[in-house]
Amino acid sequence: MTSHRSVAAGLILGVSGCAGVPQAPPATTATVRFSTQVHLRDCDIVATARPLADAQAVDCGVSRSSEERLKARSCVEAAEAAGKPFIAIFHLPGIDSAISQALIRSATGERFQLWYDSDPGGGNGRYRSYISRKACERFAPDANDEAALRCESQTDAFGTIVCRGTEYSLGPPQSAAGLVCMRDDRYIPGIYFCDRPQESKAPIDADFKPVPPGTSLACIVESESSFHCASSPRMGGILGLRWQQDPPPEASPKGGP
Repeated sequence: MTSHRSVAAGLILGVSGCAGVPQAPPATTATVRFSTQVHLRDCDIVATARPLADAQAVDCGVSRSSEERLKARSCVEAAEAAGKPFIAIFHLPGIDSAISQALIRSATGERFQLWYDSDPGGGNGRYRSYISRKACERFAPDANDEAALRCESQTDAFGTIVCRGTEYSLGPPQSAAGLVCMRDDRYIPGIYFCDRPQESKAPIDADFKPVPPGTSLACIVESESSFHCASSPRMGGILGLRWQQDPPPEASPKGGP
């Protein structure tokens, strides 16, 4: 999948604040938290999926070619028809990154999908991978690929992130004054791309607006003035932000790296 702007995976060592006694800003103040430390690991869909399958599950294998995926799909459909638990892992053709899918049914009839993307920004970034888990009502034929099955779910649009190749710790809340943002939600609502006009060397797009009062953002620092941000812990998980309990906010920090 290709995002509107790719998320950089650089190490951000810290953020600085103004001296003085910290005081909580008014409730109407927009706040932002910046990434302070990066944690790297590999995401492996096979290693993640295998332990989740029941011991008696039908193993439909790991498929890569179209022919192998057709056999795996037939195996899944046969297990479904017999009411048996199963596991099937499909390596799917991607446009600009490697993608994979694991379909699992438990002995109690619970169905869920694991979805892997090697680099949501497009490319071959080893540590930009993620795996999400989503509950499924059923596995339906994919109209766009005869060898594929899709997870149908009406209540779980994005699923839960269970692995991120890159995760960032966050610093304390700071004032978002001077920060302008625009939605970057063609794929994922709640994700923003933000900038600081006074520090940017490029013209700021007219779609960038001041952060609305009461908004809390968490951001990955991409350059001296550019930030990819999330507006909630759930969306932060998609970016790889470790959204923990907020410490007391600072009064008027500089913000950014």
